[in-house]
Amino acid sequence: MLSHGKLVTALQFFTPIFQDYWHIIYPVNKNTDGFNYYLDNSKKATTYKGEFNSEGIYLFFGYDGKYHEHALESAQYGLACWEAYHQSKNNSWKIKALKQCDWLVSNQSRSGAWFIEHKNSKYETLPSPWSSALAQGFAISSLVRAYKYTKNDNYLQSARIAFNYMNTDIAEGGLKRFIDSGGYIYEEYPTESLNGVLNGYIFVLFSIMDLASVDESYELVLQDNIKNLRTILPLFDAGFWSYYSLDGNISSGFYHRLVIRQLEALIVAGYDFSTEVKIMNKQLRTPTYVCKAFLKKVLK
Repeated sequence: MLSHGKLVTALQFFTPIFQDYWHIIYPVNKNTDGFNYYLDNSKKATTYKGEFNSEGIYLFFGYDGKYHEHALESAQYGLACWEAYHQSKNNSWKIKALKQCDWLVSNQSRSGAWFIEHKNSKYETLPSPWSSALAQGFAISSLVRAYKYTKNDNYLQSARIAFNYMNTDIAEGGLKRFIDSGGYIYEEYPTESLNGVLNGYIFVLFSIMDLASVDESYELVLQDNIKNLRTILPLFDAGFWSYYSLDGNISSGFYHRLVIRQLEALIVAGYDFSTEVKIMNKQLRTPTYVCKAFLKKVLK
């Protein structure tokens, strides 16, 4: 229970005061201008104490105790660098962000995917190597910002083909999975059966918002995804808490709070999810619900 990250994970059921690098509860950016990200994720860059490769690319400290190049983590770090640059105007953050974006462009497959060699042992049926909608989403959001700052079409083209891959049915090798009860989800972990991580899907939705901000042809896709989120959100309501994913995994305190922040960011962007936020906040304020969720998570 007290291994790396576990103590903070436990405490965040009861309070957001305790955080670490892997459990940052990002503030909502109230004033978005097309360059700010929807959540202030700058600490993901400014507090990073890990390693980089010889080219300045973020290295992920893996589950095997070794450092790896990892498209998801590099994309997320690059996006955080853009946020740090936007806030500070310190050019060093722009340089770091562009390095991650250039690496993403260079390491993108012809299909538009980024493939990851290093796997989380919790997801044994992931393909080897595997792709992730969360990696695609973070990369798209970072690349769109690279395009906005530089006007280099290569970044936007990379973002477009990344979305095209992600939007391909999972049965055809993409990451879009249709749900039997209705709606669909982009799979953060494309396992053999439905996984369906909620926060990962909403981060993908943010990336579609970013694409629509530079290319109006994505507006219909965006509106369809907003409608789809409204359709599938009830599937993540356990009555007393939220599900992390559609395979029945109860959210940790961190992920329950993160989804609230994501929905609040959508409200700022003009989409009304206030009812869902109210329900989830009430669950956080109900001690019996919190304890029930905590116990279920510990026992699982």
